[in-house]
Amino acid sequence: MLDQISHQIASIGGQISSNFSTPSLPYPPFHPLASDRRVTIFWLLSLICSLIAALLATLVQQWSKVYLHIFQQASNPLQIARFRAFLFEGSERLPVLAEVVLALIHISLSFFLLGLCDFIMQIDKTIFSIILVPITLCASFYLYCIIAPMRNPQSPYRTPFSGFIWFLIQKLLRSPCFSRFRGQWVKPTSIGKHQEQCSMEKAERRMNRDVRAIQWLVDRINGSDEMQALVLAIPGSFNGEWGQGVWKGVVIDQSTSPADLQARSHPGPPLTREGTELCRRVRYFFETYRDEGNFIHTGIGRTRRMRGYVETAASLVCCTGVELGLFGEVGELLSEMGEKEKTYDPSKIRSTPSFAVRLTCLSLVAIRKMVGDNRLRLQELAKLSLDDIPRLQKGYGYHQDTMSLMAIAQRVDDYLTMSWAHVVELHLAVQSWNMNRAESDIKRLLNSHGESISELERIAYVAGGVEEVDWHFSLLLDTIDETTHKLMQRLPGVFFDKPKPDKPSTIGEVFGFPSVGNTPVPPQLIPPGRQIQSLCTLGRKLRDIIEGRNPESQEETLKNLGSVCKIPVSLSGLNYLMKRQLWRLLDLRDGSGLGFTIELFFLALRQLELPSTSSPSELKKIFYTGTFEAITSDWKNSKDSVGTQRVLLDLICDLVIESRGAFSDFRYPPYIVELLLELVGKMIEGHEGFRQHIDDIIQELEEVNFRNLTDNDLRDKALKVIDPPIPRFRT
Repeated sequence: MLDQISHQIASIGGQISSNFSTPSLPYPPFHPLASDRRVTIFWLLSLICSLIAALLATLVQQWSKVYLHIFQQASNPLQIARFRAFLFEGSERLPVLAEVVLALIHISLSFFLLGLCDFIMQIDKTIFSIILVPITLCASFYLYCIIAPMRNPQSPYRTPFSGFIWFLIQKLLRSPCFSRFRGQWVKPTSIGKHQEQCSMEKAERRMNRDVRAIQWLVDRINGSDEMQALVLAIPGSFNGEWGQGVWKGVVIDQSTSPADLQARSHPGPPLTREGTELCRRVRYFFETYRDEGNFIHTGIGRTRRMRGYVETAASLVCCTGVELGLFGEVGELLSEMGEKEKTYDPSKIRSTPSFAVRLTCLSLVAIRKMVGDNRLRLQELAKLSLDDIPRLQKGYGYHQDTMSLMAIAQRVDDYLTMSWAHVVELHLAVQSWNMNRAESDIKRLLNSHGESISELERIAYVAGGVEEVDWHFSLLLDTIDETTHKLMQRLPGVFFDKPKPDKPSTIGEVFGFPSVGNTPVPPQLIPPGRQIQSLCTLGRKLRDIIEGRNPESQEETLKNLGSVCKIPVSLSGLNYLMKRQLWRLLDLRDGSGLGFTIELFFLALRQLELPSTSSPSELKKIFYTGTFEAITSDWKNSKDSVGTQRVLLDLICDLVIESRGAFSDFRYPPYIVELLLELVGKMIEGHEGFRQHIDDIIQELEEVNFRNLTDNDLRDKALKVIDPPIPRFRT
């Protein structure tokens, strides 16, 4: 075209010399280069992909608005739910289309960059080399984003093609050609499921991540409803040692050194800001619900939430070592909760085993705290009861040393044993009597056992002056009930002696101890005079029958004697009743009730661990271990208490010897027995002074008949702890 134009101009201007005109050369026909075609194709494809992506994005946005708008027009909640379900089931592919939009944009950019590189390369190699550097970097980063989530599931770098490539790789690995790699390399076909699987694997990194996640959540929750939902969800996360480790990390300040922990005056661990905030919120919920009125007469929803708060507090206190005091005064609330839920009833324990375990464990920690807070008052009452014990033996003197008290208690136990033997003899002699027999026949039969009746009368005289003793015992029991808000009565497997003040006690009432399994469980504190008088008064009543006095009470006296057959076991199966009560009084006076609380723990544990109850063993182990450590955290304050040491030693003997006491004939969890032995070893280690109580236990364990042992290995372990061998050194 240019050549033709040039010749036309030349023909018009004649002044131009013909010497400058040259004949036109033939030009070849035009054919576009291959690079021209490639550039055109790349750019047109880029344009098409961009336009399609824009169209799809507009359509997806419109479809989403229609989806939200249609079912939001209805006012009926049921209609809204139906609309949503109807439309949701028809829009399953909508997320896929949204991913397609992103993929088209990425493809469009790729085509444009390819066409640009090809175009520049045909023009100038230098310019091409310069622009190739940023394009190569961009492409490298894009390829990294494709494979990054395959190498590291935590990687946030991901493209629309990452999931597709992951799917292809997993499908390929599942083919027969790669069968040998299946066990090691094959993973879920969805990269999202693979990330979920990796996030749930138990590892140290995950535990630290869980701790940081919960701390972040607690720190940023502002609404009461959101915090309430979090608090109620905490118990379900204590599903084993993993949950315990996570929540310990949440509430405990990891930066605190062991020296700082030992220097703290209270047993609980230091708390992070998030842990303190969490405990403060739980306390707020407790106080709010307590201020709303009587908890026993509340609705089902409120009761369910309160149970959740109790379970949360129990989990934090018993599993992470948080101080119970951070939740306020919860003793009365726990007592009301126990009364309403009846968790001391075996049937309730079977129906709600996890809640029963949590409530019982938290109650034991609360009892230990309340007994410790009122130790001065309980010490004074225990001292008054100890001062009255010499009154049980006329003419014995009023010595207050431990040996004298032991001797008196042993004599009272002997009186009880002898009285019981005479009562059983009289019962066996008259058990076949007919109540309609002539009075002369009854007198003749009683005269034939006059020696037993005389002995009961003698014991009643020797063990006189018991009214004041029983009064101080009853006052101590009432005070314990008052200070603990009757919480001990809500514990499973724990029983109390509640005499009727205006009515004389019968033998069946005094010695009809309830049983757990086949083992009778006497109350920890029993008014001693009531026991003796219930037996010895029978002797005076029988003497009245022989001598014809008070004929109107004859039938009642014989019924009282007949009630002996209703007692499940004989008194000989319950040894050392008064001596064990003496040690408990000394424990309350000198040891702040540590041994008393540990006995409560083992009584409750026995009921919770009956074969008829069921609860996850790992969860129970965490709660039992944490509860025992919580109630024994201040054991050093009771280390020098002879009463506390003997209470724990008697507990060990019960575990070793069959039918010795309330804790015999049952296999407690081995890890709890190990903790008990460890505690006893620490309390006895370095003990100086009075050792008669320790020597008595050592002798009893060494001399026990092999047939009467529950566990010979346990006996050997106990002896090593109580009487460790003296190491020998070479000279």
